[in-house]
Amino acid sequence: MQSGVKVLSPVPHATPRAHSGSRVEARPTLRQQPTTISKMGQRQQKPSYVHPTVLKVTRYIVEHRLFSLLTALLTIYALTGDDMRLIFTHKPADPVFDGLTLLCIVVFVLEIVLCMFAKDDYFLSFFFVLDIVSTVTLVIDLTWVNDSLQGSEEDMSNDRVSGTAKIGTRTSRVVRVLRLIRIIKLYKAIYEARQLQKKKEEMAKQSAMEQLYPGNSDDEDSYDDMEVQQASMTRVPGKESRVGKKLSEKTTRRVILLVLVMMLVLPYLKVEDAQQFPTSAGYGADVINEAFNQYLQSNTTEDKAKYDKAMLQYIYYHNWFTKQLASCPVTDSDCSWTFDSHVFWVGFVSNEESVLLDRASKARVESSAVSNMESLVSTTMEGSGNAWIYVFGHMPSKVQTILGLSWSRSCPLPSGTKRRGISLLAEAFVESPWQVDYAVPCPENLRRAERKKYTPRLNVATSQFEELHFAFYFDLRPFVKQESLFNLLTVLFVCVMLLLASIGFANDANRLVLYPVENMIAKVETIRANPLAAMKVADEEFKVEEINRAKAAKQEKTRFQVAMELFGCSSRKDNTEIMETVILEKTIIKLGSLLALGFGEAGANIIEHNMHGMDSACVDAMVEGTRVECIIGATRIRDFSTATEVLQAKVMTFVNQIAEIVHGVVDEFHGAANKNNGDTFLMIWRVMGDDEKVAKLADMSILAFTRILGAIHRTPVLASYRGHPGLQQRLGKNCRVNLSSGLHYGWAIEGAVGSEFKIDASYLSPNVSIAETVERATQIYGVSILVAESVVSICSAPMAAKCRLIDRVIITGSVVPMDLYVIDLDYMSLTVEPPLGPQRWTTRDRFKVRQFLEHEKDQKLADGVKMVNLFNENADIASMRFRYTLEFIHVFNMGYQNYSQGEWQVAQRLLLRTRDMLGVEDGPSIAVLKFMERTNYEAPDTWQGIRDLGHASLSLTHLAALFFHDKTGSPSLFQGCLRGLP
Repeated sequence: MQSGVKVLSPVPHATPRAHSGSRVEARPTLRQQPTTISKMGQRQQKPSYVHPTVLKVTRYIVEHRLFSLLTALLTIYALTGDDMRLIFTHKPADPVFDGLTLLCIVVFVLEIVLCMFAKDDYFLSFFFVLDIVSTVTLVIDLTWVNDSLQGSEEDMSNDRVSGTAKIGTRTSRVVRVLRLIRIIKLYKAIYEARQLQKKKEEMAKQSAMEQLYPGNSDDEDSYDDMEVQQASMTRVPGKESRVGKKLSEKTTRRVILLVLVMMLVLPYLKVEDAQQFPTSAGYGADVINEAFNQYLQSNTTEDKAKYDKAMLQYIYYHNWFTKQLASCPVTDSDCSWTFDSHVFWVGFVSNEESVLLDRASKARVESSAVSNMESLVSTTMEGSGNAWIYVFGHMPSKVQTILGLSWSRSCPLPSGTKRRGISLLAEAFVESPWQVDYAVPCPENLRRAERKKYTPRLNVATSQFEELHFAFYFDLRPFVKQESLFNLLTVLFVCVMLLLASIGFANDANRLVLYPVENMIAKVETIRANPLAAMKVADEEFKVEEINRAKAAKQEKTRFQVAMELFGCSSRKDNTEIMETVILEKTIIKLGSLLALGFGEAGANIIEHNMHGMDSACVDAMVEGTRVECIIGATRIRDFSTATEVLQAKVMTFVNQIAEIVHGVVDEFHGAANKNNGDTFLMIWRVMGDDEKVAKLADMSILAFTRILGAIHRTPVLASYRGHPGLQQRLGKNCRVNLSSGLHYGWAIEGAVGSEFKIDASYLSPNVSIAETVERATQIYGVSILVAESVVSICSAPMAAKCRLIDRVIITGSVVPMDLYVIDLDYMSLTVEPPLGPQRWTTRDRFKVRQFLEHEKDQKLADGVKMVNLFNENADIASMRFRYTLEFIHVFNMGYQNYSQGEWQVAQRLLLRTRDMLGVEDGPSIAVLKFMERTNYEAPDTWQGIRDLGHASLSLTHLAALFFHDKTGSPSLFQGCLRGLP
């Protein structure tokens, strides 16, 4: 088998190419291929037993903006409604708030039920439990439930002053903390809104990234703010990873639990103020009870006066109306204004009506005692120096009248217990500077949380207490309003702290671990979706680094930063320290770039196939091949065996210098380098799209090979080999680096060739062999570039006109004869470019060059760009084609037509003319003359205008028989090689 012939693979069943308008699309994506590979990052959907209509309806309701707005408003009410009720309303408004609370409970229960159907991972999740708990705590806000939790104020077991203080305080504290759980619902609403906003921002960032274009500025620091912002977008992944979601959820849980546990536990770790000392309300009740009992025993006027004085001092000491003043009546003194609880109802509580009436009639305070008390109040406030340290403050005249009335106001309890006494707030009135806007004739007219009962404790037996006892009810509304206000501030504070703590705890983890991991995932997904995009990912990463470096250089240090560095509190080392996650991220980018370079376009399916299969770490390299339609280009280095013998170890550098030109030009014209096999290069142009795009790709392939030839003979790097002594000795003084190329169009099987031990991503097809045969035919016809009829037929008419038809042949591997065309190029007319001098290429320089070349490459696909115009405008191509005149073309065409029609005598005359018409020998003319010379310029009887080129025509023996000279006038490499043959 001849070297270079491809092993043919079975042709897959596909629609053949019937004409130029019928194209086979490019390789299908894995989504179109019948594979069972699971996608990376794709979650397995749990089987759902709910009807799809139910799922659709519940998700629509839960995600609807109005429903979200309703639940958010009700959540805010659940957090603040009860405190607002206590601050701004009185007891008659409680049923309205109870109704709103019941509405909240119904809506929240409905939300929980809907979310159980609409969200897969909601049931029994963390937020599900918190939603249940927060909804249950709403029951506490119902007034009758709240009252029952605080217990009956008439129960003697809870009526001790210290016990009541401790139990009431702790109960209210538990209620308040349980309410804070509702913050989670608000936080959840904010969290979901942030997630939705994040999705919108990510979509906007992705759209902005798609509009990024490479900058070509030469200034190192010429990055504007928009470019910095766009480049920074590449640092944030377009989709939140499962790791990020899990970490964010776990952090949120920890923060929530931490805040709630602290709020619940810390208040219980301190001593209550009520345990510190007894209150004046309790002690005063004991004093009044003792004075009243003394009066009952003696029934004297003196003891009655003592009782009246004790009662009035108690009421004036806890004067309700002093709180309505702007401050205490005497500036330097204290008064009841500094406290938030004041007595408003005084009376008896008893189970016996007769006993109650008897004692109530005797407990009445004399009007004269009230007047005397007012006089005492005035005396205690005379002059700042003579005033008492604690002053009582005056009572309104209407209240003075009430104090002198009999205790006839009956306020029975629901339990049947009787109660009689007087209320200082029995009627609403206005008497400057006092005002009562809400009448409280009985204690039940205030909420349970707004009142507190004090009773005597000294010398009171349990039986006596149950039979009859004094009752002093205090108005706690100022305290309750202030407490409710602080509750609102606590809610706001906890919300802010919860948000800040959640963000603060997650910030370091996100910055140091999560964001780098998500960046890695984004890079892997990009490479997985398009393996050939790895080089662009590396360029974008380098661009971000350069922008950040330029931005940091422009940013001036503040005085605070300078001072911190001066005192050693900050170090530059901290900012320059490279994290392991950054190293791993850059390693992934480098590995992706190496994969793209190593496998090329033919191996994209292999990379994509294995990176989509995440169920196992095993590599399945033997991916089934895919049929593609493509333009196949084969390029060979002339005299390569001699160059290898002479250059020895430097031959690698020699080949790489040529490959840099060949691959660079092919990539510029949207081709792909596939295989490098020593002296040969295989290039591929995928054919896809409409006829216009296909024609443009064909034009690009022709123009690319033309540009490659010019660049090879113009570059000073390769021109230096012309003076190499070893090459001159073997090839002559006029030796030079030269290439020959062939182009052919057809199908090929793209895939992995090899075994589990070693694979190559390549193309197998008889068309690949035909392209290589066309390239070898350049040695027969003495030209540099040959183009098969299959390529000329699909390119544009102006570009096809640049090709000269030189023969019609049959090549092994092709079932039909084909025309061979040559692009007339005289590379001897080119001059070597002047050397640029020593240059040190930095990473930044290479990046900018790649960006420029990528921009130039994209420009060639624009609708208004014609390849034939680039062909005509190129100075090197114009110089190489200058020798080929229109007369020469016409004479050769006449000679070829006579040759094709069998008129070989006429053809001989015309081709002998074209052979020397250019000043140098024309290779195609010589090749046709040599072929006709075999039969003495007489066409065989079986001649049909088709020459059997085959592989035998390219054997060394045949080449030795041809023995033609190249354009330098010196023997070619093949002649030099054949000199040693016998």
